[in-house]
Amino acid sequence: MTTSCVLLFDFDGTVSIGDEPVIAYARHLDEEAGSETGLITRIVSRFLQSDGRVAQALDGVTDADPLFLGEHVIDGSIDGYAAAQRLATLVGMPPERIDAAYTASRADLADGLISTHAPEGFGSFLAAFPASAHRVLVSNSPANGLMEQIDKLGLARSFDEVVTDANKPAGLPAIAQRILGEHGVAADRLLSVGDIWVNDLAPVAALGAATALIDRMPVPADAHPTVRSPHIEDLYPWLLEWATS
Repeated sequence: MTTSCVLLFDFDGTVSIGDEPVIAYARHLDEEAGSETGLITRIVSRFLQSDGRVAQALDGVTDADPLFLGEHVIDGSIDGYAAAQRLATLVGMPPERIDAAYTASRADLADGLISTHAPEGFGSFLAAFPASAHRVLVSNSPANGLMEQIDKLGLARSFDEVVTDANKPAGLPAIAQRILGEHGVAADRLLSVGDIWVNDLAPVAALGAATALIDRMPVPADAHPTVRSPHIEDLYPWLLEWATS
């Protein structure tokens, strides 16, 4: 069967909804930092609860705190993971310990210690695409944790391909071009869906692809997605129409 279009879906924040994986990462960073106050976890939690509004995230944090963190450190963070990593770097944590905290959080995910959920009706939505559409999950996460979570979300058979360790944004153009080449599809029949413009969408928009942004967090002023909404469920009709147009 000839492939009519390719759809790329991000995982965290797009297919997998919930802040627990990010909070687990922040908690492990606090453990690596030896923080008894859990400051990274507290700030990241507020950052997520306030949809990326820095002032609310830092409310109550002063220079009297043993791990005082200035506002500029997380200002502009594209998501909770980036905010947590910036905070860890500020307190002097070396990259290998930051990586260890992330690995530990993904192990928690694989072990079923973290709860997330798929968007409402997402499995049925994926099943409604024509058989000629190639549906791909593309994530920076390692396979450990991701594959188990896909299964728990009831989506183990919903994607035609899963790409892990994607190294977005730098690695996304090569991934997209590889898939397009394998299926003989032009770039204008590629659609990327994700919640971070610079990671999930901008690299393929530059190739001429369509983009759908889940804009929960603050969006860069130069972002120009084809379509956008805070909730992917609102975009189901448009995405299905695009795939069949």
